[in-house]
Amino acid sequence: MRQGKINLMNTNSNTSEKLPGDYIAGFIDGEGCFYLTYRSEIKHKRQDKRKYFRWTPYFAINIREDDKEILEKIRNTLKCGNIYLLKRGEMAHFIIQNMDDLYMKIVPFFTKYPLRAKKRHDFKLWCEALEIMYKNKKNRARCSEQDHKKLFTIRETMRSYKSKMTRGYKNSPQI
Repeated sequence: MRQGKINLMNTNSNTSEKLPGDYIAGFIDGEGCFYLTYRSEIKHKRQDKRKYFRWTPYFAINIREDDKEILEKIRNTLKCGNIYLLKRGEMAHFIIQNMDDLYMKIVPFFTKYPLRAKKRHDFKLWCEALEIMYKNKKNRARCSEQDHKKLFTIRETMRSYKSKMTRGYKNSPQI
């Protein structure tokens, strides 16, 4: 069965409650993940249908569906992100992909409420990558070859902090 995503409806509980920053940081130390992906896309509107590649940062939390209320409280506190259920309804997924939200909300939040476990190293590397991508976005520039190499190196270093990252990446820049 293919796993799709559906938007999560709010529950009747008090999901407007905000959580303390230190609580969220501790929760993220255990359940959060900072991703740096190199994605391929095809521009179908073009005749040649070329494949394009781009770097994409995001932040996510995956937990059991019966704990989804905590994700709603985290989203309310951070003031960004989306919550989805996997189609089978077993897992709840909180994700922030908007680069402005990542750069202007998530980085300052975890700077103010620092991570304490090994995820802090992953976060530091992710911030370096986000800085490169945000600078290019702000200047409306494409990643230079040097930026690609730096991002690739950062992603490979981040891999050592990912407990479940045993396989290679599907896409990697040609350097």
